[in-house]
Amino acid sequence: MKLRQSLTALVLGGSSFILLLLVLSYTLWARENYFRALDTSFSVSMHKAEELINAQGFEPVAPGLAIIDAQLFRQYQALPESIKLTFSKQELQVGKHYYADGITQTDKAQHRDYFIYTAEHTNSGIYYLVQQYEESETASYWDIADSQLQQIWTVSVIVTLLLVILIVFCFRYLAKPIYRLNTWSKQLSSSDLDTPIPSFGYRELDRLAEQIIQSLRQVDNIYQRESQFLQFASHELRTPITVIKSNAALLEQLISPVNMPVLQRIIRASNTMHHLTETLLWLTRKEIAQSAASDFQLNSLINELIEEHSYLLKGKAVKLQSELSTVTVLQPKTLVRIVAANLIRNAMQHIDEGMIIITLTSNRLTIENNSAQEAQLNSDASKSDNFGLGLKLVQQICEQQNWQLTIQTEPLRYLASLTFSCTGEHI
Repeated sequence: MKLRQSLTALVLGGSSFILLLLVLSYTLWARENYFRALDTSFSVSMHKAEELINAQGFEPVAPGLAIIDAQLFRQYQALPESIKLTFSKQELQVGKHYYADGITQTDKAQHRDYFIYTAEHTNSGIYYLVQQYEESETASYWDIADSQLQQIWTVSVIVTLLLVILIVFCFRYLAKPIYRLNTWSKQLSSSDLDTPIPSFGYRELDRLAEQIIQSLRQVDNIYQRESQFLQFASHELRTPITVIKSNAALLEQLISPVNMPVLQRIIRASNTMHHLTETLLWLTRKEIAQSAASDFQLNSLINELIEEHSYLLKGKAVKLQSELSTVTVLQPKTLVRIVAANLIRNAMQHIDEGMIIITLTSNRLTIENNSAQEAQLNSDASKSDNFGLGLKLVQQICEQQNWQLTIQTEPLRYLASLTFSCTGEHI
């Protein structure tokens, strides 16, 4: 199952990632520029010293190099051992500066590093200007530079955290009206469609709320028209159906046995129409859940429904087997009758050959169709929308009454199991 993405997590995560990327990029850029500035400062100092040496000579300038923490080495062999182990003479090119870690035991003990600048005197040849950096109790120029670099990272982390907090705060502030709109839309009902729409602080959200109300009003109008049509049609059909049934019962006593099959078909059709109109009426009712509960014998009601619908099995090679325990329940009898009648009628109507097993144990009613023809149940189920319109009513009533209805469909078997709520059950 594909998980739905959270817009909140996406916006916050995306904003935080972009912010972190920007701050990290700026920090690395600042760090790079910081080192470039140090290199530039070192190069400028060394170039200035080179110009003075070329103009005045080594002896006058050498003492003054201590001001910039630099030393003068006129021979490669005179350089500190760590520099010679790191760079060969040919690698130290004129006009460029280099960095060398202290790799000798003495330099490691002193945490000493070197910056080297290679210069060339007009008359005396190549010489080297070296700045030595080592740890000491007194903060040196390089110690200060290191501490400033640490400050850059510290400030970057603090700024990142502050910006993340600011983004979260702003997002929560902006998302609060959206949550209000979500809560309001979930609580909408038919009675709220004519009430004034509250303001959600932003024009876009107010327009969205108006569209939600308009859509729900359209759906409610369609539902009301359909409900009224079903109610009017069902009520209008009741009278002719009653006339047909009463006249068919009268004809049953008058006509000859030869014409009886035709009359039986009329009676079965009228019964089917009667059940259909009752189902349509119950589907349009909104007060199903308020039906009063009463004590009655569930097994007697099931026997009565089996006998009432037995005409559906006439002329079919179907064996009916019922195993009913004596069960007394405290439930809405009208609703139990509608549910059980629809399940039994569907079981008898949608089978031509096989066996129907109806079982009642405790508070569970099970109706099982075992068909002898594989294609029969599948074709009927698809044609009649999962065994008839009555099943929609059954599901609706079960949901409102907290009854458990399970349907299992197999090629040669159809099983409907109805479990009533335990409230008011007597055995």
